[in-house]
Amino acid sequence: MAFPLGTVLAAAPGIISAATDIIKLVRNRKQTDEPQQAADPRIDELAGLIEKQALLIEELAKNNNELALAVRNNRLIALMATAVAVVALLVIFLQA
Repeated sequence: MAFPLGTVLAAAPGIISAATDIIKLVRNRKQTDEPQQAADPRIDELAGLIEKQALLIEELAKNNNELALAVRNNRLIALMATAVAVVALLVIFLQA
């Protein structure tokens, strides 16, 4: 499924920021609640899983943003190449 380039570029910084906030919250919670969490290892597992998911979301958002920029650059290059080709054809036909 293709998403509009503008939407992807607009959403990426927000997704990266949200993932970063989640990572910070999990790390802060680990530091402040360390004695309480020692009683239940399932909470440690869940916190670790949430942190891994947030890191993955952040990495995917960054890669998506880079991919969207590469697509935009490729479109610009293709447009310039087409313009050069049209100008070359016009010059050839006007000389004949």
